[in-house]
Amino acid sequence: MTINEICNILKKELLDNNYKYGFTVNGTKYMPNINNGFDEEYYNLSMTIYVVQKTVTTMKEKIGTCVDSCMVMRYILNKHNISNKIWLLHNKQRNKVHTILTFNFDNKVVYLELTPQSTKPNYGKEIIYNNEEDLLLEYKNNGIEIENVTDSIVVGEQPHFLLEKIS
Repeated sequence: MTINEICNILKKELLDNNYKYGFTVNGTKYMPNINNGFDEEYYNLSMTIYVVQKTVTTMKEKIGTCVDSCMVMRYILNKHNISNKIWLLHNKQRNKVHTILTFNFDNKVVYLELTPQSTKPNYGKEIIYNNEEDLLLEYKNNGIEIENVTDSIVVGEQPHFLLEKIS
């Protein structure tokens, strides 16, 4: 398998299936209304009732947050025995947080942004780093804190590692 083939497997699940950004709680889907800019109601719900979804729920309902999409990618990569990590990005200046997933393959570290309906400039494109240090350095040089949160994510619980950064 190649990096491109691995990325295509991930894209096939998250892009081809048109995942939406949001979450589901007790069968109800919550999605931000971005037509008028910032959706304060959705934001408050994401801070209070959102919990990390079961991967099977995310895959069935085709809805998830950045954390949930990382968990879907992790699930797929783990099935292929491909080493991966989930990172929390924290831009203190803008009070923004985001989770991303990287995987290791062919002695490279690959970041592929597949958060549903993302407006990120690198959406759907793989970024290849020579090593993890290069990844960390890039974010630090741009004033963004980055930390490995792979073991901090608990399905069925709020993403405390993320919420504590913006509260």
